[in-house]
Amino acid sequence: MYIYAEYLLLENLAINYIILYVTRKVTRTNTKSIRLFIGALIGALYTLVLFFPSLKFMTKFSIKVLISILIIIIAFNPEKIRGLIKLISVFYLISFVFAGASLGIFFIITNEQLNDIRGFAIKDFSLQILGIGIFFSIALMKNIFKYYQKKAIVSNYLASVSISLNNKKVDFTALIDTGNSLKEPISDKPVIIAEYKVLKEILPVTVEEIYLKSDSLCLDSITDIMQNTQEEIRFRLIPFKSVGKNNGILLGFKPDEIVVVNCENQKKVEEDVLVAIYNNKLSSEDDYSGLLHPEILN
Repeated sequence: MYIYAEYLLLENLAINYIILYVTRKVTRTNTKSIRLFIGALIGALYTLVLFFPSLKFMTKFSIKVLISILIIIIAFNPEKIRGLIKLISVFYLISFVFAGASLGIFFIITNEQLNDIRGFAIKDFSLQILGIGIFFSIALMKNIFKYYQKKAIVSNYLASVSISLNNKKVDFTALIDTGNSLKEPISDKPVIIAEYKVLKEILPVTVEEIYLKSDSLCLDSITDIMQNTQEEIRFRLIPFKSVGKNNGILLGFKPDEIVVVNCENQKKVEEDVLVAIYNNKLSSEDDYSGLLHPEILN
């Protein structure tokens, strides 16, 4: 079996550059492409030690780690140790993802099997398989990081809400919705929207039957609820508009106490605020169960 040094050099140069490029994108590090190229070239030149038996000591684990640190320093020039550790971690993570995806695709396409658990050798690992592996890895990482980035953004706008009514209390997570302008039309009071499932513990039992039957309330259902529960709780009608629905009506009530806790502070809401009951899910991934009017925190 013959290994051509120039092919090995070019292949590793291309792969190293792609890994460094993706590392730059993921970490959002500001660096020039020429620095990435030089770092990739050093990594590619390092693979040539395979052709020199006298340089076998350079294949040790410690030397490999030092070479990778050198590549990161040249490619990104981090100013702090923390930044260096972050770049090295992402660099290795992307490298492992590329390698794992490429090997997985190789075994799927070629139907190779590992017959010896002590080790294995890969034959006929083509550039096409490597390219597919890299493409698949980039697409996978892009979606994963996009997902967690979205999660991180949402978490900054979440708050814990406690609502008390008739000596009963419920706790849930609410999204501080800057686009929520819902107010009770007569009193102009801000409204917190909360799912029925998190409010049911403080609501009259007679309300449960009606909310379990249907996602939306008809006029007859609203009339029954208001008549049968007027001694326990005074419901109010809150009209709303939403995308895909011109208008609708939510049942609302004024709780005895509302406490909101977010990353900045804890606030006991003193002003009049209504809570509207929403008989559906507000978050498809169950990140939150309520929508908090931004005026409440201000």
